[in-house]
Amino acid sequence: MAVTPKSVASLMQKTLERQAAVARMRLRFTKSQVEQILVNYAKNKNAGPYLELVKVLRDYPLNEENFRIVFDESLSCVVLLGRELTQFVDVVCNVEWLSRSEELVSLYRTFVLNVVTAHTYHCPLVMMRLVTLFKADGENWEYSPPTELLNKWSNIHDIIGHIVAIMPMTSDLLLHIIIEQFPYYKAGCYINRAYIYNLIWMSKYIPSLREQLMTAIINKMILMDVNIVEREKSKPHSETMFEMEMDERDEGADTLDYCMLEVLRWLEDERDPTLNILCTVFERVILPTHGIRHVQFLLLYTISINQQCADRVLNNLWQVAAGMHGLGPGALSTRSTAASHLAGLLARSVRVPNTRLITYLKNMADWCHSYITATREATTSSDNLKAHGAFHAMCHAVFYLVAFKHHMLFMNRENVNFVESLNLPRLVTCSLNPLRTCPPQVTRAFSSVTRAHQVVYCQAIIEKNARHTLQSTAVLQYDEWFPYDPYTLPISGKIIWPLCIEYKELKDGDDETQYTSMKRKLETDDDDYLVMASPTQRLASSLSNGISPGFRTSENIFI
Repeated sequence: MAVTPKSVASLMQKTLERQAAVARMRLRFTKSQVEQILVNYAKNKNAGPYLELVKVLRDYPLNEENFRIVFDESLSCVVLLGRELTQFVDVVCNVEWLSRSEELVSLYRTFVLNVVTAHTYHCPLVMMRLVTLFKADGENWEYSPPTELLNKWSNIHDIIGHIVAIMPMTSDLLLHIIIEQFPYYKAGCYINRAYIYNLIWMSKYIPSLREQLMTAIINKMILMDVNIVEREKSKPHSETMFEMEMDERDEGADTLDYCMLEVLRWLEDERDPTLNILCTVFERVILPTHGIRHVQFLLLYTISINQQCADRVLNNLWQVAAGMHGLGPGALSTRSTAASHLAGLLARSVRVPNTRLITYLKNMADWCHSYITATREATTSSDNLKAHGAFHAMCHAVFYLVAFKHHMLFMNRENVNFVESLNLPRLVTCSLNPLRTCPPQVTRAFSSVTRAHQVVYCQAIIEKNARHTLQSTAVLQYDEWFPYDPYTLPISGKIIWPLCIEYKELKDGDDETQYTSMKRKLETDDDDYLVMASPTQRLASSLSNGISPGFRTSENIFI
């Protein structure tokens, strides 16, 4: 029978455990032994026994009796534990204590609180040891962590809470350590989820850190999101997906999925204060980030359950996109991203009433017309890609909304009159030519809808732009990022999907659409479809949402 590396590792682990058990049985501290060693070192600089004690505490596990002796006698010598005994304080704080009896856990807590109170310079070390415990290995949970694990975490939070209550200024130190100790985003699902779970827990008893903790969490989740996107971009889509590569992809997506779930539950549990903080974090952290696919859905969730947040977010996005905030360098990119977010939220969110959609659509169209009027005399076709990027982004948002919400915008004569009042032909035919830079899938959908309802005829402009592209040596890059395109994480998606509106093709009775095909394949558990879809297929489906198995959207969605 061949010996596998796994079986060898298992045998080695069992051997180490037996050796530790033997060492634990043989190691015995006598009464006052630890106290005498500490006193002799502090007063007489007798380093031999002290260094041996430090080595024993670092290398050997303690049984219940030895644990009690070490901490009882260390507690009686707290006044001696100055800077020169930092090494001892470090190893004692690092002794395994979470699995001990309630009495010994209480003894550990008392020692730690006495040490940081008597010698505040030990606080960074103690805090670091406590926060690191949130990164211990474990197994992922479904809905809630096991009771035993929650009890262990509760004991850690109890000590941290007491330290911050005794010394409020340590909250800044705690925040620094939290950010410094944040797990690597590839460390695995459990470690990242457990760490975020405990930061959320911490925000409930240290409310002054709530915004900073959320910022740290969102920053880490954006890093996960960007990594998923970049990995997919770097992989040739024609490449065979080997099992090892599939596992790597799933691990990154699973990690973000469960972290999103924890933050969504946080927003649901605490509502108003947390939702408003998320709006602030979005404006400062998420909005300037282009190309992510999942984290921004926290905002869609927020505006779906809080009307005040919806007003704030949509109005702020409008002001940024329209250039009312006076942003500095990099403003063009942020304004374009704001326009994409605004259009996506207005189109996708179930809870956005049509009255609000009409208001912002009117504002965007009026802004575009004012821009055309202001730049008519000075405009040349050679500078519109760079100098007029904000105008192009705003036009694309208008085209996107008209294409996406066509079922509502053309449902009766009154709504058609509103669409005609937007004067879309002027936007399409102006010399700035926004259709030239519009993503092809939006251009096709917008052209099809407006031609069918005899509002705008775009075909001549589209063909002219196609000829220009063929004749030009420069490659035109389209911004094909739509912030609220289909949310594909399955666990947190159960919360997100009911809040999203799916895109409906102009002619529902025609051949099977790309969205319908995707949905049908998902319902038959063909999980490889999304992974193996070609670039052309993904492009065609970019206006489609709700691709989860079993997801349904109410037909009476418009209010």
